[in-house]
Amino acid sequence: MYYAVMNTSHLSGRTIVITGGSSGIGLALAQIVVERGAVPIIVGRNEQRLASALAALGSAGSGLAADCTRPADWDRIIDHAQRQHGGIDVLVQCHGAGGRIAPLEHLTASDIDQVIAINLSSVINGCRTVLPHMRAVGRGHIVTVGSACSYRSWPEWSVYTAAKAGLVGFTRCLHREMVEWGGKATFFAPGAAQTGFQQAAGLEVDLSGYPTGADMAAILAAQIDLPDHLFVEHCAAWGTAQVVTPF
Repeated sequence: MYYAVMNTSHLSGRTIVITGGSSGIGLALAQIVVERGAVPIIVGRNEQRLASALAALGSAGSGLAADCTRPADWDRIIDHAQRQHGGIDVLVQCHGAGGRIAPLEHLTASDIDQVIAINLSSVINGCRTVLPHMRAVGRGHIVTVGSACSYRSWPEWSVYTAAKAGLVGFTRCLHREMVEWGGKATFFAPGAAQTGFQQAAGLEVDLSGYPTGADMAAILAAQIDLPDHLFVEHCAAWGTAQVVTPF
């Protein structure tokens, strides 16, 4: 993208909240935006991993231990950003989890609720909480991070796919609401990458030759490193080893 390769970054001086920011694509994105002069606030549930991530970032950003499935924790995230950094310019919702990957008939109601809460409901609540603060200043950018499952189908991934596919329509409608007062919303769908996601879901998958979290984060950074009057509606990024044709 033309703007992303300019010497002067449009992220300079911006405050960027990154959920799921203590590992994987989220942490890699935080490291990129620091290099471009932005201030990242990384959010994660695991305090030990969050501390390690903050140590890697140095003094460039801040962090907060929070569970994005809890609406009260979203209030804490916004309050932290307001008090420590004066507000939020960009919100990147990079958190998510596969939960239990299994045939639908083997999932419990609790399994289903958990996957929807982590991957869809929490994102909607995060947007709902931050919107009044962005609207008050007449600008702001929200990025929702989906998955290859947002567009493709695999057996045993039905509930996770339902949640991630739901983010596509949600983000499109959200953008239409935000653009009325100067904001914008973007959807990003990464394919399989070497981020630890599969291991966390209990899957044994050989991802040798697949993109890294840093590879995906570079594409995501290009989506947000744009002037306020320009946005990327949606972007799907794949490793060439995962698909032969794009559609």
